[in-house]
Amino acid sequence: MGKNVINELRYSARKLVRELGMLKLNMSRVNRAPQHWHTLIEISNEPNITTSKIGHLLLLSPSSMSRIVNALLKEKLISYSVGSDKRERYLQITTKGILELKNIDEFSTVKIKGALGFLNESDQHQIIDALQKYANALEKSRLTREKIKIHTLSTSRIIRKQIINMIETIQKHEFNLPITDEINSGILKAEEEYYFNRSYNFWYAVDQVGAIIGSIGLKKIDKNNAEIKKLFVSDKYRGKGISGKLLQALFKSTLKHHFRFLYLGTVDKLHAAQKFYSKNGFTRIDESELPSQFSKCPIDTIFFKIKTSDLQDKIESQME
Repeated sequence: MGKNVINELRYSARKLVRELGMLKLNMSRVNRAPQHWHTLIEISNEPNITTSKIGHLLLLSPSSMSRIVNALLKEKLISYSVGSDKRERYLQITTKGILELKNIDEFSTVKIKGALGFLNESDQHQIIDALQKYANALEKSRLTREKIKIHTLSTSRIIRKQIINMIETIQKHEFNLPITDEINSGILKAEEEYYFNRSYNFWYAVDQVGAIIGSIGLKKIDKNNAEIKKLFVSDKYRGKGISGKLLQALFKSTLKHHFRFLYLGTVDKLHAAQKFYSKNGFTRIDESELPSQFSKCPIDTIFFKIKTSDLQDKIESQME
């Protein structure tokens, strides 16, 4: 997948939003966002739909969905009834809400009809087909990410060897790094390297069939400093947010253990890894700035650092 393809898709998607007038539509009412319009549409399509089902359809958290529903109730665009489960609300669109939807439809229809006038029937069908394929691909990608699970390392030697095999496959076959048995042996000796404050501080990701596809470790340097170790993700799962999930688990542990700084080392040829660290708030430093007890890997030549006081915002942004 080329970077140009990603940039072109992003540009086209932004242009589509602008030309459909969604930005103007959002500004037409106070405290109204696209989620409000979509919620109204779903309630209109399925009377007595529940709040939780709409949240699932719109991919919104329960708290966000509750705020949106309450706002629509306050404006009398929807009403609700309570079923046998008192905690669940069954939503209906009101006459006022129907009129609101009619305005939205008219607003959009004018723009869509205008655009279709510049396209022949074949082009129209191609666009619909392409949009459907793209939407379905986005859904499949999301469902794949949701099936990825992050586990904390256990005492299982089998699991530890599987993690090492995953890492060495990347190191040797993708990047031709000079790997010796000692470089990854710390995973087998996790009690020495990754166990402190009565917990294992090493995590691994598995896919829907249980295959190990990623890893990350937090190694204690001293009471103020810690080191990120073994952040790897299998080739076919890159770009799907797995590294972010692993980093989030590590950030939470870093805050729990009250470290002040995080350090890491990587290899010059791992350009994507360096870009990932910079994107997540790490600053590149010289080797001379590393703590004296930093366990430098023999093949590492590039080093990064981050203040743990900056991590809370990183965790929250990754959870959104």
